[in-house]
Amino acid sequence: MRADRIDPEQAFRAGLLGLPLHAALAPRGLAEAQAGFAHGPNEETALATHRLPGLRDPQAAYETGRALRYIARLFDRARAPEHVGRQFRDNLAAAILTHHMRHTGRPWTVEDTVEMFMELYTRVLGGGDAEGEIVRRRILQHAREEPRATTPAAARARSRLIRALRGSRAASF
Repeated sequence: MRADRIDPEQAFRAGLLGLPLHAALAPRGLAEAQAGFAHGPNEETALATHRLPGLRDPQAAYETGRALRYIARLFDRARAPEHVGRQFRDNLAAAILTHHMRHTGRPWTVEDTVEMFMELYTRVLGGGDAEGEIVRRRILQHAREEPRATTPAAARARSRLIRALRGSRAASF
């Protein structure tokens, strides 16, 4: 599969939803109507984002989607109110669009997204360089790795576990 055949907006959305990059080539249908499970209000705000205008490179768009969702999860873990995630997403959209309008010759990358977050992180939390570098590396690592596909055996085991838990819950009441 050639990544340059993928629409950057579809690649961004696939990254945001935690799908593999090649899923952006899949035929659209009702599957997009299902939203990913959000663990908190900031992640829910991120998942509500359908596009970020100005993204040109499909791989970079995909990684930016994955980074945005991971950053939203960090906000949720820190118990940041929903408006913090919304403001970050809006600032990110403005930065991407401005970068695109400047015709710099290079597309927006996940490193640019992470750098925006790190500016916020150091401004709010301070933190040392070593601590900030750990956060930066972890976000980049998450953004660049492909999500693991669920194997049929793992899905069956999970399904059996859920059935067993439901059965035991019903029996305990």
